[in-house]
Amino acid sequence: MLNYFFRFLLSISLVLLLSFSGFSNQMIPLDSVSDSRYIQLQNEIKNIVNDYKGLRVGVALISKGQPDWIVGLGNSDANKTQPVSENTIFRTASISKMFVALAILKLHERGHLKLEDRIKNIVPEVEFENPWEDTDPIRIVHLLEHTTGWDEIHLVERVHNHNSPISLKKALEFHPHSRKSRWVPGSRLSYSNSGFAVAAYVVEKTSGMPYEKFVHENILKPLKMDHTTFFNDALYQKWGAETYNWAMKKVAYKNELYRPSGAMNSSPKDLAQILKLLLYRGSIDSLNLFGEKSILRMEVSQSTPGAQAGLELGYGLGNFTSIYNGFVYHGHDGAMDGGLSQLAYLPEHGLGHILVLNANNAEAMQRLVKLIREFETEKLLVPEFKKNKYEGSIDIEEGFYLAVNPRNQNLFYQDVLFAGIEKIEVQKNSVSRSWLLPGPSILYHQVSPNQFTLGTTNKIGLVIASDPIAGKVLYSENSVLMPISSFKVFSQLSLLGLWIVMIIAGLFIFIILTIMNLLKKGKYKMEIKITAMPTITSILIILTFFLRYFGFENADLLFSVPSLLSISLVSSSIFFVVGTVFSLVVIYRSRRSKIQKLVLYPVVILSCLHLFTAIHLVYYGFIPLVTWA
Repeated sequence: MLNYFFRFLLSISLVLLLSFSGFSNQMIPLDSVSDSRYIQLQNEIKNIVNDYKGLRVGVALISKGQPDWIVGLGNSDANKTQPVSENTIFRTASISKMFVALAILKLHERGHLKLEDRIKNIVPEVEFENPWEDTDPIRIVHLLEHTTGWDEIHLVERVHNHNSPISLKKALEFHPHSRKSRWVPGSRLSYSNSGFAVAAYVVEKTSGMPYEKFVHENILKPLKMDHTTFFNDALYQKWGAETYNWAMKKVAYKNELYRPSGAMNSSPKDLAQILKLLLYRGSIDSLNLFGEKSILRMEVSQSTPGAQAGLELGYGLGNFTSIYNGFVYHGHDGAMDGGLSQLAYLPEHGLGHILVLNANNAEAMQRLVKLIREFETEKLLVPEFKKNKYEGSIDIEEGFYLAVNPRNQNLFYQDVLFAGIEKIEVQKNSVSRSWLLPGPSILYHQVSPNQFTLGTTNKIGLVIASDPIAGKVLYSENSVLMPISSFKVFSQLSLLGLWIVMIIAGLFIFIILTIMNLLKKGKYKMEIKITAMPTITSILIILTFFLRYFGFENADLLFSVPSLLSISLVSSSIFFVVGTVFSLVVIYRSRRSKIQKLVLYPVVILSCLHLFTAIHLVYYGFIPLVTWA
């Protein structure tokens, strides 16, 4: 009896303490509010929140067989009548994709469609381009596993969210140009928001009702998720937290063009229902909303050759894996101006968490994720490698590999040069994988002739398989790696390094020559003539690379339409190519003139390197850089 009395006093003390701490919060208590681990966790979360003015956070910790722990933390919004609580609504961004997958699976369970159904047969009015459509058509499963081969949505699609909400059909008609398969559908993973928008439209056509209504009637309503909406409606305006960008500057609500892909707004308490649905394999209490097979299918990929070769990690149906200290989490993250989110769970341990922020602040998110995952796994047994190691030879060529599944095709030039290059080293019974430059490596253990487990996870994270275009490749949880020669890698890096050095040297030479020419009254006129255009082209390529990141107000909107800013960008990219050719012409015509070799040779080298760069950028589609296309 005294024990309960002391618990009651401690509960009252804790509530009073929190009410005077400058925070507003609400928590569903555990069996014992005096659990020091949870009290300490809440205090540590509050300490992080205090470091970022305006930050609000929602957290839910769910563990099978245990009471839920759900809390909203942060200073209350000045213009809100509701304090920050478990019911505060946050922008969940790409967690929205899980609901598209669940909607498709609901229709699948009812027999209204199959994951292997062809998109053209269901929604022929949706425009896309697939050169392999006759032999390898795009299917529903490709939309949900990001294996259509489509490019990530273009800038004009991203910024269309500044406009009023439009129907999904009109959204898909707006800019279909990003929906072009770059490789055989089903062969490579490449994240694309438009795929889930098309999948949601399949839900609309099949069910005969708007996607948002279908989700509400078949998922939100049965789960009693009454603080969830896709719109900036009365519910959101009453309960929604103010939104901030990465610099903790307030941003207005943005209406996503593809709402099913990233526009859901929800509270930690509501999202906890989805988390429990996944942990309990489709059922909550007496509610059997999905079959266990559907939930299990969400957690694995099946469409790629890598998946068919046994790959167990990666992107399933709106659900992907992430690794933390050897533990394999499933779930989804979300990011947008105005919010970051994470739904993650350990199905084998029956626990998981919801984390939602009202700001696109990656630093705060990383700190909170680390804190929560440490808390969750603290008392779990560290995974040990259990599978038998394969004693045969490893059929992997040691050396450099290029990731050939870029998310943004116009940035693939970076991957080819350095960003997408990885180094594979073969050891006895294992393979290590690292980035091109020195740094941490990932270790895989061989368990069959073509399968390798990732670290101690006991999950197949690397397989040898055949890509329809590239041939024999390595499939990992997020990359398709094709071998490339060491000569190509080092020659590219050498040219890149030399190019950067020569740009700096060229600018320096031109400045010195200009000063000396003024002092010597035109003595260096010819030297300035041949250095002027290479200097201008150097400035143009620098502007082409960095003009988008100068922090102009409303830059995304200005770049998405023909404006002074966007036209300047495309002009600088085109004039770089023209100026490079003109530089070489000027140098050739001046070949008989008396020019100092200390000036001539660097200028010739710089102009040739500019030419190589121009050819590379034009070949990979970076030039002309038309941002509104």
